[in-house]
Amino acid sequence: MNESLVQWTLLHNLDFLSNVLDFKIAAKKGQEISTDYGKIDFVVESLYKDQLIVELETILSNKNKRDYCFNQILNYKNVKFTNHTSYCILFANETSPTAKLQVFDFGEAHDILVKTYSMNEVKKLYSATVEKLSLSFGLALPKPANYTICFLRWLNKILKPFRDCEQLNLTENELASYFSSPRSTNFRCYLRLAFDFEMLTKNNTDYSVTKNGLEYIQNFNPEIDFARNLSSIDLTNEQKTILLRVITNGNWTAHKVNIYWFLRFMEVTNGEWLPNIKEFEDHKLDLANGLFGVRYKSRTMYEFLSFACNWCMELGLVERIASGTDYDRVYLTPLGIEITNIFSLDLQLKKSRLNLNFKYLD
Repeated sequence: MNESLVQWTLLHNLDFLSNVLDFKIAAKKGQEISTDYGKIDFVVESLYKDQLIVELETILSNKNKRDYCFNQILNYKNVKFTNHTSYCILFANETSPTAKLQVFDFGEAHDILVKTYSMNEVKKLYSATVEKLSLSFGLALPKPANYTICFLRWLNKILKPFRDCEQLNLTENELASYFSSPRSTNFRCYLRLAFDFEMLTKNNTDYSVTKNGLEYIQNFNPEIDFARNLSSIDLTNEQKTILLRVITNGNWTAHKVNIYWFLRFMEVTNGEWLPNIKEFEDHKLDLANGLFGVRYKSRTMYEFLSFACNWCMELGLVERIASGTDYDRVYLTPLGIEITNIFSLDLQLKKSRLNLNFKYLD
């Protein structure tokens, strides 16, 4: 279990962390705090406003890792957010006895608290925490999948042929009239988007527009007939309403699942960081991969998070705040909160149906 997952687990279970640190935590004051003396893992505060700056480690049996830890915590002693500040090394109890003794000796020599946690206990707590989050949303869904669809407004390009031809059914070649070929990857990605948002159905070799799709077409932005780039035309409010109705109808297609997972990501990270660079920090990548249950490389995760954020912004579910750093902040709008609650209720109902206990009929 890597350090980022340990930190995520501990900070989502402050009672457990309080016992481990022997420090009654009233609040988490910050995490991953960049300072002139290095990046502090996290800071916690007591009811009396005493603060504890924590250098978190996993197993410290390796000398180079111990030396790095020692240098970090000594640097942190130059940092104070309050006059009542203490400093702590928190590491895994599974560290070898000899190395563990060296850490405790270092702490005593430099007036630094030293505390340990059980890696096995944290692993169990991590599983329980993820399960608790799943219960809050109801039924567990499939893993997210990264598609090269940047915006939902790209539906314009694949649906406009129905308007051009004034027909409800089109051949594959007719449907692909704005693409280089119906066999192109580009066309297939757009087609998947239209299927996932229930705009199209396939009948043998032809494609039919659904009721949702027809309503979407009838509410095209008036600029659609004059635009050279159909994919650049913004959604109208009516089209957003149609898409919101579709994503909340309880039919969990792949792109809808991606929106769900992005909202879960915001819940876990509190919207505090969204990478705006393709190569971002490993510990943040580990956290996202652990949450989604995937093994994306940094660039793939950046694309997934960016695209999913774009979709949510188009629908008015989130607002993205540029920070001027490598990470932006994201906030749920009131509509986003409402949609998240609908997702939660829908998944909980599905789970309740699956787990319905018939013993009361006996």
